[in-house]
Amino acid sequence: MAMVFSPRISRRIFVQSTSLAAAGAVTCHLGFPTAIATSPILRPLKEFGYGDVTLTSDLHEKQLHDTHTVLMELSEDSLLKPFRQMAGQPSPGADLGGWYHYDPDYDPNTVDVGFAPAATFGQWVSALARTYAITGSPAIRDKVLRLNRLYAQTISGDFYEKNRFRAYCYDKLVCGLIDSHQYAGDPDAFSILERTTATALPHLPGKAVEHGRRWRQNPAEGYTWDESYTISENLFLAYQRGAGDRYCSLGTQYLDDEYYDPLADGRNVLAGRHAYSYVNSLCSAMQAYMTLGSAKHLRAASNAFEMLTAQSFATGGWGPDELLRAPDSGEIAASLTGTHSSFETPCGS
Repeated sequence: MAMVFSPRISRRIFVQSTSLAAAGAVTCHLGFPTAIATSPILRPLKEFGYGDVTLTSDLHEKQLHDTHTVLMELSEDSLLKPFRQMAGQPSPGADLGGWYHYDPDYDPNTVDVGFAPAATFGQWVSALARTYAITGSPAIRDKVLRLNRLYAQTISGDFYEKNRFRAYCYDKLVCGLIDSHQYAGDPDAFSILERTTATALPHLPGKAVEHGRRWRQNPAEGYTWDESYTISENLFLAYQRGAGDRYCSLGTQYLDDEYYDPLADGRNVLAGRHAYSYVNSLCSAMQAYMTLGSAKHLRAASNAFEMLTAQSFATGGWGPDELLRAPDSGEIAASLTGTHSSFETPCGS
């Protein structure tokens, strides 16, 4: 697989982008505690745009094409159905089924059909926006804008009241909207984001809540599995992309320092944590560094990735059965004969 740079980027521009002088961190000045100190940070690399790089790999191109085809063919009524149902609106279209199905009588003590209605909508919009950035297809952009406007008609506090994954769904909606702004040029994305945020915040915890910890009135274990400790990443990105200072403030508010503080001190507290979401959460720590210049959060992420590498498989996978394991315990080796389930790469969402 070869990587080819677009002719729009000259060698001179590339060299300049990879040798930027030290610059002040992109910081929001909202009276944060002195524990999050700002300092100049090096930005040695500049991210390429999706349309600036081509992967000359038939396998990767086929995967992109196949995924794009599926997303473009999905019924918009079906995609919006859970939102409309939970808002008490007319809900035409076929039910997508699976975890995406909305069942008001769902047993929250099970992991079955109806487990997470609408949880992936923002990710699908994000995928379409990024595909538009690669291809420039007007049909893709039209679908992104259409989905955002249809979603905007469903915004309701009932969606969060009836949803076990309030923070998770809000996070993915933020991702879809900021990517729509960034990659598809949706002029309404930020105004829809503002409405989404104003509606969601009264239904979210006021800070990051650890996985498995009860914070709302519902006895079901499944209602403790929300992931408020991952949402800072996209909130900081929203701020960086111009959505407003409140997103920098919110990103700071939801930093999971109960998790990051010991990591910054070099203490391994990974054991027993959910393997996917707590690794994703390290992206929030990195964004705290990129946005606020917080050296503590950089140390937390750097130390944690070293700890994660020490318990990863030769394939790059980690987290057997969705759990991070105690160091030097033999649990990783034992898992080779007990499960085939693991994650492959850390990623932001």
